[in-house]
Amino acid sequence: MKKDTKFGVRYGVPYFIARVMAISIFFLLANTGNLLAVTESFLHFDLSANETTLEQVFHELEKQSGYSIIYKSSEVNLKEVLSVDVREQPLETILNTVLKKQGLTYEIKDEHIIVYKAKVSNEVRAFVTQQSRKVSGTVKDVLGEPMIGVSVLEEGTQNGTVTDFNGNYVLELKNGKSVLVFSYIGYVSKKINVENLSVINTELEEDVQRLDDVVVVGYGTMRKKDLTGSVAQVSSGTLENQAARQVDQALTGQIAGVQVISKSGMPGESTMIRVRGVGSITAGSEPLYVVDGFPVDDIQTLNPSDIESIDVLKDASSTAIYGSRGSNGVVIINTKRGVTGKPTVSVDVSFGLSKVYDIPRMMNGLELAEYAYYSIRNRNIDQGYSVDDPDPTKWRTPLPTPQWNVLNGTNVVDCNMVDEILRVAAQQRYTIGVSGGSENIKYLVSAEYVDQEGVVRNSDYKRLSVRSNVDVRLSQKANLKLSLNPSFTNRNSSYESSSNEYGGYMSGSPVNRAQLWPSYFPARDENGEYFMFSHNDASQEWNPLAQVNEVLNNEKRSRISGSLNLDYKILDFLRFNVMLGGSVNNSTTMRFEPSLPVFSSGGDYDNDAFGKDESRMKLDWITEYTLHYNQSFKKHNIQGLVGFTAQASWNKNSNMESNRYPNNLIPSLSAVAGILTGGSVDINEWSLLSYLARLNYNYDGKYYVTASWRADGSSRFGSKNKYGYFPSVALAWRISQENFLKNLSFLDDLKLRLSYGSTGNNNIGGYNHIATIDYLRTVLGGAAVEGYAPDRIENPLLTWEVQKSVNLGLDISLFANRLALSLDTYWSKNTDLLLDVNIPGTTGFSSMTKNIGEVKNHGVDIQVKTVNVKNKGFTWSTDFNISTFRNEVVALGPTGDPIMGGSSHITKIGHPIGMFYGYLTDGVFMNQAEVDRGPIFGPGTSNSSRPGDIRFVDKSGPDGKPDGVINSLDQDIMGNPYPDFTYGMTNNISWKNLSLSVSLYGSYGNEILNLAGNGILNKRGNRVGQLATQLNYWKTEQEPGDGKTPRPNDSSTGGNRNLSQHFIDTGSFLRINNLRLNYTLPIEMTRKWFNTNSLQAQIYFNVTNLYTFTKNKTCFNPDVSNSLDARLPGVSYSDYPLPRTFVLGVNLKF
Repeated sequence: MKKDTKFGVRYGVPYFIARVMAISIFFLLANTGNLLAVTESFLHFDLSANETTLEQVFHELEKQSGYSIIYKSSEVNLKEVLSVDVREQPLETILNTVLKKQGLTYEIKDEHIIVYKAKVSNEVRAFVTQQSRKVSGTVKDVLGEPMIGVSVLEEGTQNGTVTDFNGNYVLELKNGKSVLVFSYIGYVSKKINVENLSVINTELEEDVQRLDDVVVVGYGTMRKKDLTGSVAQVSSGTLENQAARQVDQALTGQIAGVQVISKSGMPGESTMIRVRGVGSITAGSEPLYVVDGFPVDDIQTLNPSDIESIDVLKDASSTAIYGSRGSNGVVIINTKRGVTGKPTVSVDVSFGLSKVYDIPRMMNGLELAEYAYYSIRNRNIDQGYSVDDPDPTKWRTPLPTPQWNVLNGTNVVDCNMVDEILRVAAQQRYTIGVSGGSENIKYLVSAEYVDQEGVVRNSDYKRLSVRSNVDVRLSQKANLKLSLNPSFTNRNSSYESSSNEYGGYMSGSPVNRAQLWPSYFPARDENGEYFMFSHNDASQEWNPLAQVNEVLNNEKRSRISGSLNLDYKILDFLRFNVMLGGSVNNSTTMRFEPSLPVFSSGGDYDNDAFGKDESRMKLDWITEYTLHYNQSFKKHNIQGLVGFTAQASWNKNSNMESNRYPNNLIPSLSAVAGILTGGSVDINEWSLLSYLARLNYNYDGKYYVTASWRADGSSRFGSKNKYGYFPSVALAWRISQENFLKNLSFLDDLKLRLSYGSTGNNNIGGYNHIATIDYLRTVLGGAAVEGYAPDRIENPLLTWEVQKSVNLGLDISLFANRLALSLDTYWSKNTDLLLDVNIPGTTGFSSMTKNIGEVKNHGVDIQVKTVNVKNKGFTWSTDFNISTFRNEVVALGPTGDPIMGGSSHITKIGHPIGMFYGYLTDGVFMNQAEVDRGPIFGPGTSNSSRPGDIRFVDKSGPDGKPDGVINSLDQDIMGNPYPDFTYGMTNNISWKNLSLSVSLYGSYGNEILNLAGNGILNKRGNRVGQLATQLNYWKTEQEPGDGKTPRPNDSSTGGNRNLSQHFIDTGSFLRINNLRLNYTLPIEMTRKWFNTNSLQAQIYFNVTNLYTFTKNKTCFNPDVSNSLDARLPGVSYSDYPLPRTFVLGVNLKF
């Protein structure tokens, strides 16, 4: 008898698009209650059966539909032979066709198809009821501890549950003969036949072969044991313990070789992430971020609760698959997705308070007035005037009245302006997520709302983020993943710059200005008005309290990103994948500086109100087509990948400004009646076309080879260098699989890795390679003339920076995974760095951008994980990492001339990028005899060195030798912003229902250049606030102070105000970065309160930035760097400080 049976699930294409849209709408509205029932009606089946038994038809229908078919054997003849040919029909139609000829009918109930003869339907229902029964039990680990959250699933169905806080479960079975599957992450799954049992207790063993854990790499995944490159992972559990409001903050101290540097403590502000140091001078050092396969510029709007894992690719063999964007490392973020089972709801609500505790102490009113006294006294002495009169207001250069009033007791004001502008800031966060699904459709929907006040008054940040991830099984071979993530932010912020970066008349950070505020002046006068500095001193300083209260700086952002990923299995070993993604980013910024007397230079309304509106729009899209091969032949295992990708970006920035406001009533530009005083529009676009391939081979799980190749064509580069090629190769040897080590009971894994690869950096402007013209206006012959002139010379040879690197690694796991060590050492060289070089003036230009620089790096990354204690009721594990890197500039163009970063940094051959540059110091001159011995700053001038001034190191003279004179020839490298090493450690401790996580993060050996210290470290004499670290200053030869702190002086002498080591402080620190205490409510309590066994409730208390151990006394935070420019690292302007934050929250799952 010939049999021919074909089964399949098909979707009509027109209907499918509508269905996907409908599903997405359901998710965004969070209407998941009826989703599974609705989606089943979308399915259409094909059933082609020729002379096939009814039993086989039933089997195939169960397999395709996910339903179980129940019948009474005495009523149904399974051996009945039939033929049927039905195409693109609903399940009901197929059932009617098949069963009608057999005299049978059916009923669909829950997840069952009940087949029966019409006359005995009641009997069949009773039979089904008898088959359905409950089973219960307890799941424990091998130490006898109850396991919470273990998945208990009835095999072959979507019927399941999870264990409660005591490890108990209750499950109503759908089938008479069932198999229960018990599974939990990190443990070996177990299957148990139910048979006639009603109580099933079991134990799960920890999976010591965690090397089978999946790690995400470029365009695919690999098992950890099969990795040949340097890849590190942060799991969702680690992110949850950090309780960070932003994803990048949660990486702090977690991964060796990844440095997280805070630019600011302002809510919503991004951090700087550096993977294995700095390799570029001008093209940026930020890593590439990839979220669910889609490259993004930043990750600030992501909800940390949505993250499943973060994988960081560090070496070239891992990053080369990303070609011209991989030289700074790649951070791959995968978000959570739905799983088969009933809907699971997760709710998290938290409230917190933030406050700045580690505030550098400033001189109080009396201390500052005395400091001013000596400042004026020294000025008079230097100018040859007498200071014998006991009334300093009668000196030739008199002490100002405000300071004298403090010294004579008339003024007792002691204002701490930093405290005036700071506050205790409140924050709240709400998240909700729903996930679940059937075999055909899985979903995850989440929403997050964050409302966070800043510790600086009138600064705040709000974020609303929604995510919908849907997985659809189109057929046995085709699967579709849909992701949609809209987010919206609203931030009010303070200025954060020492310069006027926004236009208008306002400049400077209010925090820095608060430090500069003399403490003997009040924040407000006796009438409650803002105190006006300018009425009391010749020096002009804004009142920072007025600045934070009256200046508007608001930014609104919206971002909508989405992706579609279709995976089709051509053969068992061959898959084709298509990914389409896009995002739309919009932001608007409104700034308004009112016209107020307190902001004027002379006390009158001589500063007009100023307003500026900016808008930015950015569109990105990407498409990827990849073919994946995976097959094994005996002991040979091969994985292959070939692909093609295209990406493009378009952005437009526009701004308008005006200082023609009639008053302060309306801050928007509509108030100026079209009178604009400035504005610009900038449009930029670029595209990238790429081809890629990768081959992974291993023999018997012992010997591994990985090779990859990528070709990138970029619109950003010259016509003669559009394409770059980036190969890599890696080898690995799992020594532990060799016979001579395989039987060692304490050795779980031992692997050596070696890799070499080439990557690039294309992070430059879109038009640097082409000639441009600029619009000019000038005056000729008394008349205005307009025209255009060449602005930049063409360079068709311009191309990307290239990094070539070698990585040598060792992975070892011992004692049933109780101890795991990963050690990597690497060497890299970055060539063709993009630099501006001088060119002959005959060209009409002074410089052009060329690929001429070269930098090399070397470093070591060490990651250690230990399970210190694991027994009944108590566990303690530790993660520790430490890393170091050394950076050296090898070449800087044809002449090798150093590159200055402003006046404070220098980049020169033989040294790291961006070293501190200025005068080296050697204490102060204690007396005139020491001054006479020199070296002297400005000899023969009125500003020459005197007792109490800084003694600088004489480095060089005109002939290259010390000459006893201090001038610009003596400036040299005076400090290093790079640490000798960075480190982090996390301890996780659990005891019964309590768990504690403590994370430490530190840096050692680096220095901080406090450019704010130019004002608050004796830069400006008596006119502004001073740090209390300056109190032990030189007063007289009889009172020389500590021999390191120079005398105050209202006039500049001895170079005291020049940039020198005096303004450098240590950057070494150890911080208790995060502490989290969790308490899980016992099941008895939740059962009593909520009358349910399925609720999991957890209360947690979290502290971030708990305490910092450091010898730095001049900065709010020793790890803050205010510059993104690689040429200006390690700078502090005393801008927005990092607060200590206390959070109390509750997490519910049901």
